[in-house]
Amino acid sequence: MVSMPCCRAIPEGNLMKTQFLRSVGIFCAGVVAATAALTVLPQRQAQAPVANGNDKFSMITVPLQETGVPEGVFVLNNLTGMLVGGAINESTSKFANRYVHNVAADFQTGNTPDPRYAIVTGPANLRSSGGVQPAFGIIYVAELSSGRVIAYGFPRPTNRNVGSTSPLVILDFFQFAEGVGQ
Repeated sequence: MVSMPCCRAIPEGNLMKTQFLRSVGIFCAGVVAATAALTVLPQRQAQAPVANGNDKFSMITVPLQETGVPEGVFVLNNLTGMLVGGAINESTSKFANRYVHNVAADFQTGNTPDPRYAIVTGPANLRSSGGVQPAFGIIYVAELSSGRVIAYGFPRPTNRNVGSTSPLVILDFFQFAEGVGQ
C-alpha cells in the first residue's frame, strides 16, 4: 500500500487545532484586506445642514458646493417673512455674498396676522443656466396658513459676484394642505 502525504490521517485533537488555526488565519487575512481597502479608498466626510429657530426667527446652513465647504447661512425672520443670507469668502474670512428674499410675498401672507413658517435645506445638483452656477443646496420654506412649500435656489458665490446682493429664485412649490386658518 502506497502512503500519500496529503491523505494522512490526522489525529482528532490536531484536526480541531488545524481548523481553528485556519479560521483565525482567514479572519486575520480579512481584517488586513479590509484595512488596506479603507486606507486606499477616499474617505467621504460626514456633513449635515443645520437648522435651528424659534417663533421669531429660524436659521439654517446650506451647502454651496458639492463638497459642502463652504456653506451659506440664512436667517428667516418669522415676523416679517424676510429671508436673508450670507456666504463667507474663504480668502478673506468675511461675508462677501448676500442674499435677500421676501418669502411673505410668495406665500401672500399679507392678510395673515401671524404667519407660521418652517425652513429646512437639502442638497441638489442643479444645472447652470445663463452662466450662473447654482449653489449645491436648496432652501425649502413651508407656511401653515397657505399650506404650501416653496423651493428656492440661489447662485453659488464666485469672484464675479463678490459684494453683491443676489435674490433667491423660486424653483417650484407644492400644496401640502389646504389653507389653514389660524
